Amino acid sequence: MDFQVLGSITIRTGGRTFAVGEPRQQHILAVLLLEAGRTVGHDSLVTRVWGESPPKQVRRSLQAHITRIRRVLEQADPGSAWLVRDAGGYRLDVRPDQVDVFRFRNAVRDESTDRAALTEALDLWRGEPLAGLSGEWADRTRRTLSQEHEAAVVAWAAAEIRAGQAAATVIRLTELVEEHPLHEGAAVVLMRALYAVGRTADSLAVHERIRRALRDELGVDPGPELAAVHEAVLRHDLPPGEQTAPAQLPAAVTEFTGRAGEITELDRLADRVGDESLIICLTGTAGAGKTATVVHWGHRVRDRFPDGQLYLDLRGYAPEEPVSPGDALGAFLTALMPGGAEVPLGETERAARFRTELDGRRMLVVLDNAVSVEQVRMLLPGAGGCAVVVTSRDALTGLVALHGAHRVTVDQLPLADAVTLLGRLVGPRVDAEPESAAVLAERCVRLPLTLRLAAELAVSRPAVPLSRLADELRAAQQTLDVLSGGDDQRAAIRAVFSWSLRQLSDQAVAAFAALGRHPAPTFDAHVLAALAGQPLATARTLLNTLARAHLVQPAGVDRYLMHDLLKAYATEAGSVDERSALDRVYAYYLAAVAAAMDRLYPGEAHRRPQVAAAASPVPGFPGADDARDWLDAELATISALAAHAATHGRPESSVALSRLLFRYLDGRNETVAISIHGHARTAAHATGDRAGEATALHSLGGVHLQAGRADAAVAHLSAAATLFKEIGDLSSQGRAVAGVGMVEERAGRYRPAIDHYTRALALFRHDTDLVAQAHVLTRLGTVEARIGHAAAVTNLDHAMALHRQAGHPFGQAWAKLGLAEVALTRDHLGDALTLHNEAVELFRTLGHLESEAWSIDGLGRTHTLSGHPDRAAEHHRRALDLFVARGDRDGETWALNGLGEACLAGGDPASARANHTTALDLAVRIGAREQAARAHHGLARVAVEAGDLPAAHRHYDRATAIYRDLTLPTADAIRKELAELG
Repeated sequence: MDFQVLGSITIRTGGRTFAVGEPRQQHILAVLLLEAGRTVGHDSLVTRVWGESPPKQVRRSLQAHITRIRRVLEQADPGSAWLVRDAGGYRLDVRPDQVDVFRFRNAVRDESTDRAALTEALDLWRGEPLAGLSGEWADRTRRTLSQEHEAAVVAWAAAEIRAGQAAATVIRLTELVEEHPLHEGAAVVLMRALYAVGRTADSLAVHERIRRALRDELGVDPGPELAAVHEAVLRHDLPPGEQTAPAQLPAAVTEFTGRAGEITELDRLADRVGDESLIICLTGTAGAGKTATVVHWGHRVRDRFPDGQLYLDLRGYAPEEPVSPGDALGAFLTALMPGGAEVPLGETERAARFRTELDGRRMLVVLDNAVSVEQVRMLLPGAGGCAVVVTSRDALTGLVALHGAHRVTVDQLPLADAVTLLGRLVGPRVDAEPESAAVLAERCVRLPLTLRLAAELAVSRPAVPLSRLADELRAAQQTLDVLSGGDDQRAAIRAVFSWSLRQLSDQAVAAFAALGRHPAPTFDAHVLAALAGQPLATARTLLNTLARAHLVQPAGVDRYLMHDLLKAYATEAGSVDERSALDRVYAYYLAAVAAAMDRLYPGEAHRRPQVAAAASPVPGFPGADDARDWLDAELATISALAAHAATHGRPESSVALSRLLFRYLDGRNETVAISIHGHARTAAHATGDRAGEATALHSLGGVHLQAGRADAAVAHLSAAATLFKEIGDLSSQGRAVAGVGMVEERAGRYRPAIDHYTRALALFRHDTDLVAQAHVLTRLGTVEARIGHAAAVTNLDHAMALHRQAGHPFGQAWAKLGLAEVALTRDHLGDALTLHNEAVELFRTLGHLESEAWSIDGLGRTHTLSGHPDRAAEHHRRALDLFVARGDRDGETWALNGLGEACLAGGDPASARANHTTALDLAVRIGAREQAARAHHGLARVAVEAGDLPAAHRHYDRATAIYRDLTLPTADAIRKELAELG
């Protein structure tokens, strides 16, 4: 039988609910339930139910109510004596776990960070506790219970946010904050939740409301926790964007067998995770299944790490280049900071940010295939709560000695486990020939990798006894022992590999050997076709054959990878002209990338290098989406190829990949863009390719411009312009000069921007590059529109004509945005709306999200001016999400200011203030002075709305000073507002 007090007072048993009766009986039962199992004296019971002045016949009334309660209890559970009369009072003979309030308290007290337990505890609440009861005791108890409920909601919400489920908390937290406007703890968590789902302005509005409430009602300022989260939101120091916890562990291997001792030891060590992080070195021989063990264990204990799992193959023993600490940190930070938060450039800065991101999280970090302590030292967390498992063939003594790591060794499987694994993979034949199976396991050195290869061979030859297979393997090993002159375990492993290959066709062996030369971790049939010089259909068949033989492993849809031991063996398994194979695979990638870029950006084909047709087949790209999807899927591989080319005698390929991808990388993964363009710059400089170096510098400048690093952008773009001038490439020099103009434009320095754009056009004077001229004319006309120059329309119309002539829809969309700016300045709102919508559709078709964000932001400004602030706010929020996702800090300031203006127009000055405050902070940090002035202007209007004229004048003065310094006409509009204000 269960009892409920967290709502109306009821009894439940056997799926039925029993009403207790009239309120006085409910009151008595509630008192007894909250003292479950303890005697409540007559006087105490009377006082709690009737108060300090009970009626004269209260004893008789109490007895009558007790009798009626007993009848209900008897009806619910016939034959039981629940309500007991003791000397001096009454006792309800129930256990605390039968009463919902005690189950709630136990869950909250014992599992305060457990999402499931907190959810279950909150589900016990069926409304207002002690519903329908009145009196001093009931009111006091209800207040206490409500406070416990509020604390549980806050704890539950914090746990959900840590798990990446912030959206699920917003409604409940909002209701709590509205009901308790002075509850700082609830406000803190609500601010975190709103920020996590991308509603930065709403998060700051919560702070503004509680700040005012605390000042007006209590005369105090927000406490340190509330002040800290406010500061973090302003500085974007909280993880941006709603996120699920990273879950990067690969799929566990099928039929995982054994390792019970190692798993038990990992469990024991994991129990130590607390104030300090745990570091485990999982070491052992190649092929022993270190990765399989940690992945299997990681999936088992994922609930211990509610903030997720990070995984990275460091490729320490692979033929490809090992992953550098800086690249590893970049990959982890990208996973930890989805939504476009800026990944620092320097390795040291990345390591510091990585430690910051892990602080306070409970995560599992798997660093697979490390080659040395130096490779992983910068990847270790600084605070407690995380477990780091490093797998390596090296003993990693430095991690143990200097960082307190615990070593767990993974060696050969015990014979019984090895035979069990064979049995699971081969089937009943192992039970039928146990002695031969044991011999076969020993011949496979009891390593999971070789056992799986042997098992696949046995399955492919079902009529051959295991004893014969064991003899064949023994003969192969004896031959290899003679050739190698020893009984090294590696020789035995190589014997298993060679034995497996002997069962394949010569063509499959040649394909296996060719894959050993692939300079990137993953591959597909197109890559094998290029490496092996085979038709695509043949390559697909060969890959299927190698996968069935467990010589390659699936790594996604139609993609594969190869164990590093097998890849190393593949390089000696067959005769391959490595130079020719690599020539073909680089030719394939260059041709495929060029084809994808031609499909996405046909109007800029002339700016990309000419690429020879590949000898092997290239994917077809029927539409822009197909091209973009392929590039997205291949980006990591292309980045690895660019790095390999730069350091392995193929500098021209590294430079070509950078030049081909410049537009695709614009506004995309900043870390990868810097890597690809950076390798190109290094390669070009080393070979004296000044044109290639200048182009890479130009591309790097664009990446820094996108990220709001104005100084770095100007440095790279200026260096590029100098190099282009020295080699006589005036057109490219013009593009670099125009890039500096973009830096000036984003800072709001429109007249210097016009000077740079005009200089760029002069450099294009004798050039046939229509798109380059059109791009600069677009920027020039847009800037002129913003400051009211009459030439804006002429330049934008000219740009549109050139873009159309070149068949360049991307440029046409930007020209439409410029013309929309003109329409806004002339109050032609219908035209502005049409142009912005057309630009949105074009950018969406091209998949260029950053540009789409600018057009959506323009739609928001148009709707605000048209008197539709709610619709405007929706557009600005969408633009803000896209800008954050692409890392466009300048765009963020525009969207935030636009959202502030929409909120004020819609009657929400608190949200307007929050948005403009965030915009101001960001604009100051990135040097976007016009948007800083716009934020001050917005804050001045909010202050006027609030009647705070001193604050209004301060913001008006600051806005006017900036606009005047930038020589922008907005200063005149502000002077008119000030005149009206008086």
